[in-house]
Amino acid sequence: MLMRVRERHNEVQIELTGVAGRQESVLAALEACQRCTSGSGAAPASVTVRARADGMNVRLRPLDGQQLDVQEIYRCLRRALIERTRTVLVPRVSG
Repeated sequence: MLMRVRERHNEVQIELTGVAGRQESVLAALEACQRCTSGSGAAPASVTVRARADGMNVRLRPLDGQQLDVQEIYRCLRRALIERTRTVLVPRVSG
């Protein structure tokens, strides 16, 4: 799965490719990350999602004119979607 997170105007755009059948887990990770980042003082956001067979585009817009922490959103999603998947898929060597 490839992920690109960027800030444009006053919103955060998240582009995911290689999702194929994992859309629900992406949405769950996004929801968890919003709870996690809002606990660190970030504002809650409205979410717009466009899903395709193998990709997703997500737009986050802060409520009440607040700012979203793009780097924190990226780190959280990376941990939830990429690093977690990588550790699950890595075979364990018994020794």
